[in-house]
Amino acid sequence: MLFAAPAIRASAASPAAATDVNPAVGEWLPNLNVGSDAWGKGRAAVVKRYDYFLCDPRLQPAVPKESFSYAGSACPILKNGTPFAYGSAGPTKGRVVYDRTRRIVLFEKGCCALRGVALSTNVAPPPTPVSNANLAIVRTARGVTLRMTQAQVEAIYGPAHPYGTQSLPGVTTLSYTTMTKKQTEPGGDACGQFQSFSFRDNRLISIELLAAC
Repeated sequence: MLFAAPAIRASAASPAAATDVNPAVGEWLPNLNVGSDAWGKGRAAVVKRYDYFLCDPRLQPAVPKESFSYAGSACPILKNGTPFAYGSAGPTKGRVVYDRTRRIVLFEKGCCALRGVALSTNVAPPPTPVSNANLAIVRTARGVTLRMTQAQVEAIYGPAHPYGTQSLPGVTTLSYTTMTKKQTEPGGDACGQFQSFSFRDNRLISIELLAAC
């Protein structure tokens, strides 16, 4: 079900059209690997459904669910986001939009066989100007929004075992995946999606949808 909310438009004054990329922007963003790490450690619950971010209620993904761009393809503001690249391996590339008023960031980021899209709140302003937009209505197609409780997310996705990490003190995460078997196992999945939801004080602060092949 699509939500009857207004489409989001990036600010006309944003630097989205700039051709320069800034490694400082990529290094400022949260690291997109929570889901794959959880899966590798056996912490991810298996689900059948893929999910994607909904920024414009009139749109649906125009690419197959196995595509690296699936999770963000219904968010046209990402296409106009500020590009960045950093690191010597790949390199890691992406685009980013920041809501200065609400301190929310929506970005795509990745390299090689692991790429994804994330929506995070309580993020400090970027080191250099990036595209600006109101991200208050962004949610996933399955209905997950920032500020939800753990129980509300589990009511949508199903039960999972919450876990914490030393690198994120005070943060608890629920992780899910569409991959039933590892690629190295007989009959393992070639591609899949990792879906992770991180909470602080039982409020959702980060949604990550990763694609891996």
